[in-house]
Amino acid sequence: MYNQFNTRANSVMKHIFVFISLFISGIAFSQNKLAMIVAIGEYAPGSRIPPIASVNDVKYIKAALRKNGFLEKNIDTLINAKATKDAILQHLTLISEKAQKNDIIVLHFACHGQQIRDQKTIELGKDEDDGYDEALLPYDAKAKYNPTGYRGEKHLRDDDLFPKLMAIRMKIGPQGSLLVLLDACHSGTGTRSESFATSRGMPDAFPDPENPLDSVINLPESELKESFFDIQSDSISNMVVISGSSPHQENKQVVVNKEELGSLSYSFYKAISELSAGNTYELLFEKIKATIQAFIPDQVPMIEGNINQLIFSGKYTAKEDKTFIRVGYKGGAGPEDSIFTVDKGLMDNMAIGTVCKIYKAGSTVIYANAIIKKVENFKSIGVADKKLKKSDLYELKQEEENYGSLMAALKLKVDGLSAGVSALEKQIREFIKPYKFLSINDKADFQLEVKNGDAGKTASLVDRNNKELWSANLLNNDSLSAEDKKQFIAGIKKALRVKYLRTMPDGGDLAQYISATIIPAKEHNPASEIILEAGDAYSLSIRNKSNQNLYYTVLDIYPDNTVKILYPAKGVEPSDYLVENNNVVIRKLAVSKGTPQGVEFLKVIVSKEPMDLRSVFEHTVHRDEMRSFQVVLDDLFNEKQAGGSTRADVSSIKAEEVGIITVNFTIKRQ
Repeated sequence: MYNQFNTRANSVMKHIFVFISLFISGIAFSQNKLAMIVAIGEYAPGSRIPPIASVNDVKYIKAALRKNGFLEKNIDTLINAKATKDAILQHLTLISEKAQKNDIIVLHFACHGQQIRDQKTIELGKDEDDGYDEALLPYDAKAKYNPTGYRGEKHLRDDDLFPKLMAIRMKIGPQGSLLVLLDACHSGTGTRSESFATSRGMPDAFPDPENPLDSVINLPESELKESFFDIQSDSISNMVVISGSSPHQENKQVVVNKEELGSLSYSFYKAISELSAGNTYELLFEKIKATIQAFIPDQVPMIEGNINQLIFSGKYTAKEDKTFIRVGYKGGAGPEDSIFTVDKGLMDNMAIGTVCKIYKAGSTVIYANAIIKKVENFKSIGVADKKLKKSDLYELKQEEENYGSLMAALKLKVDGLSAGVSALEKQIREFIKPYKFLSINDKADFQLEVKNGDAGKTASLVDRNNKELWSANLLNNDSLSAEDKKQFIAGIKKALRVKYLRTMPDGGDLAQYISATIIPAKEHNPASEIILEAGDAYSLSIRNKSNQNLYYTVLDIYPDNTVKILYPAKGVEPSDYLVENNNVVIRKLAVSKGTPQGVEFLKVIVSKEPMDLRSVFEHTVHRDEMRSFQVVLDDLFNEKQAGGSTRADVSSIKAEEVGIITVNFTIKRQ
């Protein structure tokens, strides 16, 4: 009886298992891969928009998509006259209607781009930090403003795309994926015509005489609004947007197989062809960037969204701390070079003589050995022992942590509590050994304290002003967890970066071209010290006296040595913080409530390329007595540190071009 029942049960379970398998397969099978390609190479007669080679991009994008499971019937194309503004918006609506949960959507735009004056009010859509919307030019757009004919109504603004893209994100849900590729540029210098490198953008921004642009930027409400890319919800998908250039750059075409096509379109095709399954959008972008900059060194592609998502998937991976290099240097020629630059400098863990290994991206096999030969504020130059291809992507790994002369001493105050605490002291002495910038000394910069509490023993890291930088509960065996150790070291590293920034002197190649001024809102004698109180309004004026556009970053260093990145603000791209040539930007600000009494510094850093220091200061850190920056420089550039023979002369090469200027005011209590 039992065997008969068991047989029937097995039969029933088998049918259930088959049903579940078919159900799961049905779910997996229901995942669609949909795409829309917009390619506009010829514009409407009378538009005054020059032709470009956008239509050539289509076959490359289609090939990349087909390789990744997109069926031809699910790839929609709008070419030339079919790509009007209304048609594009209508097809985006159709995609959102056709899409289902967990679908993978790709939208590719190959056309001209142009900046257009932002809306007049926040209610109407005023949301751009630089005063301009980014816009794509559909087939029926026109290049010039005409008060009686064309006022920009056919420009496809980012404000127009927002609701359409949001509808798609809501439809496909959190397990879906939306990738948007923009092979268009939004502006350009317009100073010269280069027939060998056609630009995909109109050189002059589209104006609005009824809404003229002034230099005062006052968007406190919009800066508080949640960014499109920062919107967190359990019901919408991630969206990754890759642009061929920054908003204020030209996006040039390249020549491949004797035909012109978009630099992003080709680089996307090449990167997808080289990548295997299971890679992230971050790696895809880095490979795209390497290819674009091998053709056009000064072009800066951009990416937005959660880049830890797997390509064409709803899955994600944990964020990895990877360092990619850029082969070659400004002024270097040829497709290969042994010299490379890396976006880490004095503020990071770079010092002259740092020994590194180079790997091809995605590989665990050492491709070359390298040594850092020159260190500047935010970038470094290294030399590999073999030639590297500019069009390939390489990852850099350091053999050891080395902070040059940015050293820190740690005092341990763990005695008198229990015998177990001595085990903690032994553990700390052991795990800090690889960090050569950190030592244990009674005359210290930091102190590690252990105290008994109701919840057990707590360890905390404090500076000389007794400001807490880090704390953690000890485990039962009076030890720190692996994550606690990681955060402990991270706290010290951030404090060292503040140490560097606080003492960083004004100067740099671009300093001669910029000026910065604090302008109090209340009446003030220009010849006297600026004294403000909590809540007082003031403005920061940044003037660019050069003939080129410059990007700016602003660090706010409070009297208690707290450091805040003012600009770029959260959710805003660094490329939006631009002061145009021979122009001025005025930012309206106010003294934060609760700011302690003392001197507050604003450090303005300008650069030729967008800079983003936000990731360095994810958590606030403090520091007090600082060593002379000149001594640090003297030590860092001491020839005795170089270690080993130099394989290439980098003495005359500049890793970066920046300008630094500091302004300040005194805060007093009310």
